[in-house]
Amino acid sequence: MKNNIKLSSIKLIIRYIFYGISWGCTCLVGICLFFYMNGNRDLLALIFEDFGRQAVGAMAVGIGCGGTAIIYQWKRSSMFIKSIIHFCVGMGVFYPVAISLGWIPFHPEKVFHTILQFLFSCGIFMAIWFCFYLFNRNEAKKINKRLRELEKENTSQGR
Repeated sequence: MKNNIKLSSIKLIIRYIFYGISWGCTCLVGICLFFYMNGNRDLLALIFEDFGRQAVGAMAVGIGCGGTAIIYQWKRSSMFIKSIIHFCVGMGVFYPVAISLGWIPFHPEKVFHTILQFLFSCGIFMAIWFCFYLFNRNEAKKINKRLRELEKENTSQGR
């Protein structure tokens, strides 16, 4: 029994890692398409000049932000603690990768500018998190509604 739990946990972790990788790659492709369609060929050229590192960076950010969503499977922590951990890990991966790959310009001498960039990145992260939260809450409501319908059907058939 314990081996089944460990195996299912490992499978779940691998699934979340691949979800993160797929989100990172999807975002990279989406950004490239956006640049292409809006005539930002210079930015697109910068991505393609260093495509291997850019792709690995997108996958790393995907794992850091999307893959760590596995913490919401934990039963022991509150939603607030889970959100804080997810946020810290996600931003802890995103910000260094974004700076090292030039996604966000970094100027140590312009501290205010750097703080604004960081706050903007946090805002984007929170907006994406909130969208996923609303989506999953809506899905849970649909599932609960369907379960209530099935329960009513079962009780009416049992009479």
